[in-house]
Amino acid sequence: MKAFISVLSLLFLAVGGSAQHGIIGFGISMYPDLCCQACHDSLAHLYLSCTTFEDPSGHGGMGGMVKRDDEGAGKIMLMGMTSDECRASNKAWLETMAYCIQQNCNADGYPADKQAECFSSQATGGGTEPKFHESLPDHPPTQELAPEAMWLNETSLVNSDMYYSTHGTLAEFVRSEEYHSKYGVSLIFIFVGSCLVLGILTQIRSRSQPKTGNKPASKLKQHLLLPALTPSSRRLEPLPSKIGYIPSRALSVAISLYVVLNVIFSAVSIRSFQPNTWFLSAGFELCEYVGNRTGTLSLVNMALAILLSGRNNILIALTGWSQTTFLTLHRWIARISVVQVVVHSIAYTAAYFQEGYGGVSAYAEKAAEPFYTWGIVGTVLLCLVVGLAILPIRAKVYEFFLASHIVLVVLSLVATWYHLVPHYGHQFGYEVWLYIAFAFWGWDRLVRLARIAAYNGIGGVGMKAVVEAVPGTDGKIMEITVFPRVCWGLGHAGQHSFLSFPGLFVKTRGRVWENHPFSIAGWTNMPGQSASLAKTATRQQVQDKKAVTEATHTATTTVHTGKGNDRSIKFLIRAHAGITSHLRQQVLASPSANRLETTIYTEGPYAGHRATTYPLYQADTIVCFAGGIGITHILGFVQEYLTARARATAARKGGMKATRFILAWSARELALIQHVKKRFLGADSEERTRSDLGLELMIWCTADATSSEVSGGDEGKREGAMEIAESSDIWNGRMNIASVLRGAMEVGHRAAVMVCAPGAMADEVTRQTIKCLSDGFQVDLIEEAFAW
Repeated sequence: MKAFISVLSLLFLAVGGSAQHGIIGFGISMYPDLCCQACHDSLAHLYLSCTTFEDPSGHGGMGGMVKRDDEGAGKIMLMGMTSDECRASNKAWLETMAYCIQQNCNADGYPADKQAECFSSQATGGGTEPKFHESLPDHPPTQELAPEAMWLNETSLVNSDMYYSTHGTLAEFVRSEEYHSKYGVSLIFIFVGSCLVLGILTQIRSRSQPKTGNKPASKLKQHLLLPALTPSSRRLEPLPSKIGYIPSRALSVAISLYVVLNVIFSAVSIRSFQPNTWFLSAGFELCEYVGNRTGTLSLVNMALAILLSGRNNILIALTGWSQTTFLTLHRWIARISVVQVVVHSIAYTAAYFQEGYGGVSAYAEKAAEPFYTWGIVGTVLLCLVVGLAILPIRAKVYEFFLASHIVLVVLSLVATWYHLVPHYGHQFGYEVWLYIAFAFWGWDRLVRLARIAAYNGIGGVGMKAVVEAVPGTDGKIMEITVFPRVCWGLGHAGQHSFLSFPGLFVKTRGRVWENHPFSIAGWTNMPGQSASLAKTATRQQVQDKKAVTEATHTATTTVHTGKGNDRSIKFLIRAHAGITSHLRQQVLASPSANRLETTIYTEGPYAGHRATTYPLYQADTIVCFAGGIGITHILGFVQEYLTARARATAARKGGMKATRFILAWSARELALIQHVKKRFLGADSEERTRSDLGLELMIWCTADATSSEVSGGDEGKREGAMEIAESSDIWNGRMNIASVLRGAMEVGHRAAVMVCAPGAMADEVTRQTIKCLSDGFQVDLIEEAFAW
């Protein structure tokens, strides 16, 4: 938490730290001397006796340009230039400015010393002479300048209407810009602050003993935190045609509140000031203010969306929310940002069709300016970012989505930079929001590089690994055993790591950056592991080393693992399209046709935060539901539970205090079930040991014993049917989730339910958990979603 607060402090120090790199209202005060600026702008258009004129035709001397009057007769309009040196030596200018500053700034409560400073900057162009008090006229002027005056030949009173409209124009513009900044900063602090508050409460709850019979907490979970948006809607199961997901009720409420907050912030505190010296119509003025407001808020939301997309988003550890939750927020905030940038573009387009402007011709002329063109490009790119991130594209061509997503986001940020900085410079501080976005993006990449270097070696040596096809699955399911060079942070349940396979360089057409997350299914010989489990782990480690030794042919290079190579972490992965499909082909093409020694790069571990899984450590009974390959995530908790049960002091040291662990697993492939039972859950001969430790296995093979899911030909199918018939913990058919969950509930006992399964199964577990809550049982739910 301290690290996160430090990062926030640095980021917002940039926002309010200096006049060059702040934003208006936080570091930049656009017109601190508003009364002085209004005096200057009310007089600056007037010619002085020292004004120089240049012939527009380029021939020099006194000249002019023809301006036609209402009758069509020619009238000369002189075009002159008044330098700072001219004004600093012109008595009429100095005395008129000094008197205007004194009278109007006194009325605004602006102190005399500040009046002197602003006189120096506004009247003399920053010169030190003459002084403010020296320039005040001996006698107050009595003659007010006419509205149509072009010359200032004597000390005069500023035209009151001109001063009023100039002062009001500047004040309203500054007020509007300050509100843009205030609402932008408020968005970040409201969002991040809410996460921090929830994070603190989560951390407190994870370190305290749960209260029994806490009815308000149960009602909150039953009616807000756990349910789908409506009783009939889905949560983790995609909508028909996979058009997307509906967030949970709590998340939908949070997103709705954030949308409403953005709508309010985009619409309030916007008003027009007339008569206006900048804008020819109130319509154009309002369009500009709406455009600037939505443009600013779009930048803010863009920065937040980038923060939430990162793998190293520290809010995950603070809140205990899953990365799936933050990715959902990332998508919705990104959508809000794109809607705001579209409104920004529409507002600026509509402005040129207001009264007093040229419509299509005026817009075309403006759109041809580079900064405007870059704005159009940035808007189009951001629309593509969201358009190409829809669920069907993410699910079918994930690698394309990921690559295009990153490229388009980077290009849109570059386009936004060229839209803002060359045109506005640092005057308004709009670029600070880009700095924050770059900082969030750069921080995540920097930490990822540090992780890769720490776990794989500075020179990118990588880790030795063994990839084995699970027998009977035709390589569609593989077990990967990785021998880590270092073990920092490893050996905790619920973790995952991103794996990349340099040996597939050719297969992936050189996409060495391509990596995917896989749950860590187990580990051996990690610090703190119990002796009983270490024996089983050692036996398995011997088999793994033997596999490495026996591998005589591989398309990859063997590496030396260095110190600590007796430790390992395991993954179970299912081959899909893309990189896992290439890996399967390489394993099947190896000499043994089922084993491959290779080199792997890891980035991780991630997740496994106590704030996420603390209900498992406070429960009396743990019930884990797994669907298919989702067993991978659950196996780490099985190992941690067995470790805790093997230690007499586990509960005192913060380990799981549960005495009953129910693993309910549904899978198609009997071969996968057999492999997991043998390699991760102990052989059938050890069932008594599992029972003594309180581990109950309930496994359903959803494929019929005679189907193609049971491999090995007719003989294999007969053996599979026999094994299912003889086994005490494997059944054919579909799991009755309600029956399993009800059987685990005990009055007066706290239960923790974890589910890692496809969407439909996960949603059913959620519904049954809510029913248990409504019946008065004490139960918590932790979800590890199958979601793109």
